[in-house]
Amino acid sequence: MKNHRGVSKGLVTCVRLSKDTRNRLAGLGSKDQTFDDIINVVIDESLRGTSSEAKIPKVIVGENGEKPL
Repeated sequence: MKNHRGVSKGLVTCVRLSKDTRNRLAGLGSKDQTFDDIINVVIDESLRGTSSEAKIPKVIVGENGEKPL
């Protein structure tokens, strides 16, 4: 199958979504984006956020500068 840009994306898979989820997904993209494009952007942003958070350790320090147990 080819997307609106004429680029082959391989096999097509159907995914069941509620109308609310479909509308939320559509609201994330622009008029020229396919749902495939929107989902890939969301996945990429999610992975970038997860990997950057995983690299930065978070240390919580108590009132007196003591680390909690």
